[in-house]
Amino acid sequence: MEKAKKIRLSNGRRLIDEVIRAGGRMSMATYARDFDLSELCQLRKKAKPRIGWNVLYMKAYAIIARDFPELRRCYVGFPWPHAYQHEKSVALVTISREHEGEERLLFARFNQPEGRSLVELQQEYDDYRKSPVLEVKEFRKQIGFAKLPFLVRRLTWWLLFNLFPRKRMNYFGTFGMTLCKFRDAHLTTNALGPNPMILGVDVLPAKGVAKFTLTFDHQVLDGVPVINLIDAVYKTLKGAVADELAGLIEASEEAVSG
Repeated sequence: MEKAKKIRLSNGRRLIDEVIRAGGRMSMATYARDFDLSELCQLRKKAKPRIGWNVLYMKAYAIIARDFPELRRCYVGFPWPHAYQHEKSVALVTISREHEGEERLLFARFNQPEGRSLVELQQEYDDYRKSPVLEVKEFRKQIGFAKLPFLVRRLTWWLLFNLFPRKRMNYFGTFGMTLCKFRDAHLTTNALGPNPMILGVDVLPAKGVAKFTLTFDHQVLDGVPVINLIDAVYKTLKGAVADELAGLIEASEEAVSG
């Protein structure tokens, strides 16, 4: 029988420990809803290249945040309680990658998704998923951060949350994205991260019905605006995002016929 022993956290576990501690600083709450995305599923199947669900949700949310600045805010408690409003949207998407024999989570950063095409966003997303980990600048920064001494990491978070909110939102996102459902497993609690808003995405809709969760910092937004935001995400997916997918299908058909 193996003896009990202390085990040093790996680099990947240290990074997640930091992310969870950062999320614990905020007063997070979550709302959930089912989306009927059967029409969008059909468009997605026909579009070339195939656009991932993470990219579709990212574009939809960023379009809304462009017109609603409160979605680009975070709470700052020092030296007095106030909100900081970022001038642009930055998405931070959770990605699972293998590095040095460890399956771990890293975070892909997307700058101003609302102003970029679905194809461009998908290409960048694929690069994050497939490029060697150490060739990705964002991943190198995160791995390097997890290597810093414990007290340096804690000081860094305090500075980002209290003195440099611009850098916090620029590096770690105005909103985050993670999975809320995979196969038959559902997220049943708040998503945790350094973002004031975290989208939970279902990448495997069952019969066109997708789960969606939105975890938010209650010090930034109240419940009714968040419920309205969930409605807006749904309408934008079925509106502007679906229209862009339809445009991709039309362009590919014209290329074939031409």
